[in-house]
Amino acid sequence: MLNSFYDKFIFTNGLKYKHNNFYLLNLPFVIAPNELFIGLLEVEDEEFGRKLYYVTKESVKKHLLREFDLDFGFEGEKLVNFLETYFVASGWGSIKTIDLDSENKKAIVKVSNNPFSSHLHKRVSQPCDHFLRGILAGLFSRVFRAEIDCVEVHCIALGEQDCEFIIKQHKDFNVESKHVRQQLELDL
Repeated sequence: MLNSFYDKFIFTNGLKYKHNNFYLLNLPFVIAPNELFIGLLEVEDEEFGRKLYYVTKESVKKHLLREFDLDFGFEGEKLVNFLETYFVASGWGSIKTIDLDSENKKAIVKVSNNPFSSHLHKRVSQPCDHFLRGILAGLFSRVFRAEIDCVEVHCIALGEQDCEFIIKQHKDFNVESKHVRQQLELDL
């Protein structure tokens, strides 16, 4: 027994291991040690962090969401709930959308027990989870059907209790904010 989310796919033969690769339905995935991600996230170079964020965001929009659309076809809040369940079951921590404003295309997401930031506790000097920022921006771009960005404003790696992410359209971010200047390209 893995967990209730993956157990359903095992039971229905939706989780497979073939040709030395794992597949959830038709979506290939790997099981990897956290340290592979942590090594990238502890690089304290703002330009590198922004590049990692934007590459992750585009990959989610172009590839991951296409697979989810083919297999599940969820929209709006149902899509948000499914994606929370998927990422929590996949070991990304306890992810919860604490504020969802579809009309204004805004959300706030909190992550407890973040497997990456928890291991980087006091090893970095600024919010560092560029992968999760990119994933959230890509996912919410689909949920809101608009170009969305994400900024991490609280981070477990900095000694805070949870990681917190602000998600909204680029134009709605305050460019005077230190977090926005560090994490997003301002000349978009």
